[in-house]
Amino acid sequence: MSFKKSLIPLAVLAMTQQMVLAQDAAKLERVEVTGSLIKRTDKETPAVVQTITAEQIRKSGFGTVEELLRANSAIDSAGSIQDGAATGFVNGLATASLRGMGAQGTLVLVNGRRIAPAANVDVNFGRGTLLNINTIPKSAIERIEVLKDGASALYGSDAIAGVINYILKKEFNGLDASASFGSADDGVGQTANASIAYGLGSLEDKGFSLYGGIDVSKRDRVMHSELKDKGLYDHYNAYRNLNGETTRFTPDSIASRWANYYRVPPSLTGSTPLDGRNVANNDVSGANYLGTMPGCPAELTVGQGVANRPAGFTNAQASLRTGSCRYVLDDKAEAVSDQDRISGQLRANLKLGSSWTGYADLMLGRTKSTSLNAERAITTTLASQQVPLVIITPKLDGSLAQRGGIVLPVTHPDNPTRGTANPQPVQLMYRFHDLPALDINEQTATRFALGAEGSLGAWDIDTALLYSRMDNKRTQKNRVRSSLLDASIAAGTYRFNGEVNTAAAIASVAQDAINDGDSSILSVDVRAGRELFAMAGGQASLAVGAEARREEFNANADANYLAGDYVGLVANLASGKRNAYAAFGELSLPVVKALEVQAALRFENYSDFGSSTTGKLGFKWNLLPQFLIMRGTASTGFRAPAISQIGNASTVSFNNFQDKRYFDPIRCNTSNAANPVSRADPPDLRDCNLLNFTQGVPLAQRPGNLPTMIAANPDLKPETSKAASVGFVFSPTRNFDAGLSYWYIERNKEIRLQRSSDILDAYLANPANSAQIVRNPNPGTWLPGQANSGPILAVIRKYDNFNFTKTAGLDFDLNARFPTQEIGRFTLAVNGTLTKRFDEQILAGTAPRDLLGSSTSEVPKLKGNVRLGWDVGAWSSWVRHNHTSQLARIGTTEPCLSSSSAAGVYRRENGSCYVGAERSWDMGVSYTGFKNWVLAANVLNLTDDYGRSIDIPSSFNFWDSGTASQIGRRYNVSVSYKMD
Repeated sequence: MSFKKSLIPLAVLAMTQQMVLAQDAAKLERVEVTGSLIKRTDKETPAVVQTITAEQIRKSGFGTVEELLRANSAIDSAGSIQDGAATGFVNGLATASLRGMGAQGTLVLVNGRRIAPAANVDVNFGRGTLLNINTIPKSAIERIEVLKDGASALYGSDAIAGVINYILKKEFNGLDASASFGSADDGVGQTANASIAYGLGSLEDKGFSLYGGIDVSKRDRVMHSELKDKGLYDHYNAYRNLNGETTRFTPDSIASRWANYYRVPPSLTGSTPLDGRNVANNDVSGANYLGTMPGCPAELTVGQGVANRPAGFTNAQASLRTGSCRYVLDDKAEAVSDQDRISGQLRANLKLGSSWTGYADLMLGRTKSTSLNAERAITTTLASQQVPLVIITPKLDGSLAQRGGIVLPVTHPDNPTRGTANPQPVQLMYRFHDLPALDINEQTATRFALGAEGSLGAWDIDTALLYSRMDNKRTQKNRVRSSLLDASIAAGTYRFNGEVNTAAAIASVAQDAINDGDSSILSVDVRAGRELFAMAGGQASLAVGAEARREEFNANADANYLAGDYVGLVANLASGKRNAYAAFGELSLPVVKALEVQAALRFENYSDFGSSTTGKLGFKWNLLPQFLIMRGTASTGFRAPAISQIGNASTVSFNNFQDKRYFDPIRCNTSNAANPVSRADPPDLRDCNLLNFTQGVPLAQRPGNLPTMIAANPDLKPETSKAASVGFVFSPTRNFDAGLSYWYIERNKEIRLQRSSDILDAYLANPANSAQIVRNPNPGTWLPGQANSGPILAVIRKYDNFNFTKTAGLDFDLNARFPTQEIGRFTLAVNGTLTKRFDEQILAGTAPRDLLGSSTSEVPKLKGNVRLGWDVGAWSSWVRHNHTSQLARIGTTEPCLSSSSAAGVYRRENGSCYVGAERSWDMGVSYTGFKNWVLAANVLNLTDDYGRSIDIPSSFNFWDSGTASQIGRRYNVSVSYKMD
């Protein structure tokens, strides 16, 4: 039989199916699908929309919706904040990022409408707008629709890479309750979740319906000390030792409960021979060490439980002084924070005549995360009479808050030289052991919608009044205040003798530091759609709408923040409000039976920066009806500057740069390129490593991140974007379908913080470009004979519009069902993303950087999973394999591959020049043999895989730091009850 003749039966079958489906379509309810405002019976639109149902969420095995979304192949790690542990300015906050474009390029909706952003100024990531997905009740979700395409023409700002739309349940009859418990190996990281929902009434039968539900969850804290059995711990320590770093969990801090004390010399210049080494006088193990307060346990005392030269010490490092007391920072290093969540939804629907329905929708959520940190120390740096101020913190007004360490006068009761033959002031390296270092973050979400749906003549109308608000409060417990500490030292109220102080004594030095904020959206919109006229392929349809929106944002800090009185804390402020008005429309044209064309246009005007017009074209072509569909889109998009970026905002952050090392042109002697040294005496680590470059630099020689002062820019322009996609959906039978889609996104005028590296490049090229460089004004820090030559303390940065990011790739999916009567029903699902490019150009005139497959972008070349399910009788089981390809570390991987150093060779031989590939396995089983009950159990990361890590695999640098996945193998059991 010829190929042409073989198509005849297929064509006849296709025509028959089309006729039957056309008859059934009239009976089907038309619904709105994310990516189109026109209600339709066919859920395959020109844009790719992935639907995740409530049943799929339950069967996924993931403890939270956040984890489920992060497993999606189109969602990356770089732009998605995880809520596991405190990350800079936020905790308890979870966001999602599509295509590596950051959370600011992914719009999150609830029931097709916006939610208020978190009132956090997240300058570390430069995202600006953070949409928290942690406060949405899991039990209220009917489905999640992930639109993997630009959609600003329909939804406005932020929908550059796509949209994640949470569709909540509108109506439910009966009772639905569930509970689950999870834990990692050895009972670590336990979690507990419970939910209950109840609904009554029916719009069709009774003219009303009411639905409500509540979710609660509890997550236990996980410390790094509980994860020593994870990863290749011995390999990791061997690598650290070869790289000039001590073994993990070595007592590594000189600041302990039992203070080490030092003289306050006229100067810290010079060095003194000790233990056969010339030890700099500014070294805490140097000649200025006088002794240690009594009481230090033997296991923390140098010369007893702590070696004078722990493994990993380089020849240049001074030996620890016998008798000094140390502290193990890792004992208080937290991997996952303690967290409590509660959220709920209440939905009421009321029939308003024969063609209208009114509804009220209330959603509330609260997330409280409590992080535990090491007890705080003021400083581990020595001061001198010449340079007494060793703690320097930038303030929002551009000035510097400066203070010295803890210096006890000879009259203080805890000064160990008091009453001796040589009484003198002493400075302490001390840890405030009775000030628990808790960081409490509370995020509270409120969302209320009041609306009506119905028809007016030929128009289908949906209108709603929406109020969405996010409140956050961050409380850093027991922060030492500079003014209180000075007064307490003078009065002797707080004791530094290792004993626990009274509440009054603690209050004499410390106070809770509080940041709070709120953001809100108040909007009213109306959307209307109707059929227009008949075309060859059906009825042309139109949807139009308008929206008015008021946005407000406030992030505040208490007065002590503003004064710079909290030692070591910086303040971040932002406030502003704006109005936005939009008009939009969409047109669907069924040109012929097999071809649908769509067009959308949106005009939006903001009160703070101006207007934006975006458009979208799309088509869907049934090449072989119900067998093969071709579809594609082309669109433009935009992102409005966040209020914290364009409004009244001032922020302090920290910055480093790992692409290359920067030297201070005044203070660093680079005549010996292999060993640049500071010209200062004593030397300053910052002089020859301004941005804390770490590759090949031992830990003891790293200065830490550079403070930066940041201001908003009222002249910012919105980001713009172009996006395109084309793909196929192949469905030869009802039990098999496959899809392949090519996508391209280009984002221009990107809103970023100026990079410290670019500011330093300009300064090094021309010293006249010094306006953004902040040097220490204290003449005691200047080089001899050189005015204004103090060390660089900070860099001033601002938000600005930069160049572009371009990314492209392929999405693929396959779903197959194999029903058999004998052994049950098998299902196979394959989903993945193959990214082909991810290019970035920040400054015009520079070469674009290829960041695909790098840890800088965290966009892997391949990410996907394969899931095999088996249902037989009342049993349902599944197994899933997850894969994410390895990532290169820019500035690190290439040198590692050719390194001749012992540490480099060790990394290479152990396969650690790259961030490792993830190849983990999950499995689960459920049973429905008891009426109304579902019992389920699953195991995630079955093989306890730790391949996705940096350097040598270990729990301490596992790639997904701060998330539940870093604790390795996890078990979960659940039970649910549903009665209609």
